[in-house]
Amino acid sequence: MRDTFRNRCGRTLVAALLAAGLAAGAAAETLKLNADAAARRALEVSHGAAAAAQRVAGASSKLAAADAARMPTISAGATVQERSSVPELAVRFDPTGPPLTIFPDIRTAYNVGLDVTQPLYTGGSVTAARAASRHELDAARADESSTRSAVALNARLAYWRTAADLASVDTAKSQQRRAERLLEDAHSLRQAGMAVDADVLAGEARTAAARLAVIRAQTAADDAMAALRSLLQVPSGTTVELADAMPATLPAAPAPLPALQEQARKHRPEIDALAARVEALGAREEVAGAASRPTVGASAQWDLARPNQRYLPMKDEWNDSWSIAIAARWKLWDGGRTGAETAVVRAEKRALAEELADARRRVDLDVERARLQVESALAAVTAADASRQAAAARLTAEEERYQAGLATTSDVLAAQADLAAAETQQVEARTGAWTASARLDWAVGR
Repeated sequence: MRDTFRNRCGRTLVAALLAAGLAAGAAAETLKLNADAAARRALEVSHGAAAAAQRVAGASSKLAAADAARMPTISAGATVQERSSVPELAVRFDPTGPPLTIFPDIRTAYNVGLDVTQPLYTGGSVTAARAASRHELDAARADESSTRSAVALNARLAYWRTAADLASVDTAKSQQRRAERLLEDAHSLRQAGMAVDADVLAGEARTAAARLAVIRAQTAADDAMAALRSLLQVPSGTTVELADAMPATLPAAPAPLPALQEQARKHRPEIDALAARVEALGAREEVAGAASRPTVGASAQWDLARPNQRYLPMKDEWNDSWSIAIAARWKLWDGGRTGAETAVVRAEKRALAEELADARRRVDLDVERARLQVESALAAVTAADASRQAAAARLTAEEERYQAGLATTSDVLAAQADLAAAETQQVEARTGAWTASARLDWAVGR
């Protein structure tokens, strides 16, 4: 019976382990990415993009507050006041009648009021503040676009860096397999008396170097993948697969430089943000200058009080009263404060205008450099493809000569080294073309 119990427990444990293994397998996910998908995911999880969106929300609320400044304000209030006892003021108007209490001793006073105020003329400050808030909202939106553009660019660059490193691992492994085949051939030829120990030792040295290259390439690829996973916030249990470990297609040739620069001036969010802030400072200058102009406002008030001070003689009873007023105010002299504050804003506006002009210059330079990099990268791809093809043909020829006893191990090793270098250059050239294209898209504002 004890054995039966043990068998049941064993079967239960095995079943539980199998169920856990199946659950773990079902929970494992695979995330397949290309450069565009990496950029979209980065934007979805980016804290920087989320922070920029919150700043836009704040600027939008600030605009709503500025718009509300032109609307009337309504305030309601109520008070209960307990006062100390005071002598009553009574006057006898009729010698034969009782005295009339003019100021009674009322210890508890109540008041309920409603106030309405409406600005009629503020010297242009409300209108200018609303314009400034609109421009600041435009700047915040441009900043958000700039942040999102930078996040997308970083994701694409991380994607292509990872793709290049993964392709380098494949290249290093291919070189290792070639070195191992050469070592096997060297052993066979030495046994046949057609090679010497130096050939075998050279093959062993190259094989060891190839293994070291694989380790280094794998470490670089793991590091790049870790950076990509962190940027995209990929869970640790998710496998990431890249669609372009060795891109077969290439980006299109860039458009003419003047057209790209014109497009960049219109669509680069940094330019839009600076231009909006220049306009906002212009409106803030109007706000500062409005302090020297007169202001006019209307107000209305309704009070329900016990006692009501406007009813004489005062009585401990509820009475209501109202008033309507138009008030004008003009600050005639403030010691030069308004002029100084206006000058500060004006100087900031001029400084920002200079920064805007310099930003346009730098945008033109960014586009020109990015376009040159794309052209150079596309030309490098053509050269790298031709170099790899020639190196592969040379290695094939050297291996055939080596098998026929017409070439030495050094000849084959040199051909292998040339092919490895050509394959690495081909990987870097092809992924570099897409990297350069991503930088050009960013520079143009796409």
